[in-house]
Amino acid sequence: MKPTVFATYVLVTCFGFTQALAQQPVKSNQGKAPAAPAQAAPATPVPTSQAVVVPTYKYEAKGRRDPFRSLDVSATIQASTAPTVRAPGLKGQLVSEINLAGIVKSKNQYMAMATGYRGKTYFLQPNDDLYDGKVIEIKSDAVIFSQTLTDSQGKKLSQRVVKKLYPTRGEGNDAK
Repeated sequence: MKPTVFATYVLVTCFGFTQALAQQPVKSNQGKAPAAPAQAAPATPVPTSQAVVVPTYKYEAKGRRDPFRSLDVSATIQASTAPTVRAPGLKGQLVSEINLAGIVKSKNQYMAMATGYRGKTYFLQPNDDLYDGKVIEIKSDAVIFSQTLTDSQGKKLSQRVVKKLYPTRGEGNDAK
């Protein structure tokens, strides 16, 4: 009996709906331009005192690290990449490309003989400029460079690089 009651309820509701629609007068727009739709007034006007204000959020570090920055510092600080068009001579060489070949003493001053990009030989003296650094000091067994690095935020950092004439195991690129 319950399914019959439900079916009867649905039929009565649908019949009432169709009767209500049939009683509304139909307006014809023959020969008239379509009228602009009337703007409906808001159903419930919102008083200005109860308007919803969305607060803006700003992260304040207060000595803490930014949680969205990478923890891998070695990937964020990097040396300059090799230039596509190199300046002639020593100014076109990267600090990482320089391999120390020998050190010579002349007139109370040390000079270093080094090979660079494509095996070219250069003589280094203190205060010589390279593409991404500068020769700071030449000792009897090592050359000290100042290399300019750029971090992920674009800040320039300076790093001291020591290249030894005879690196011990674990030092430098040529260690065996």
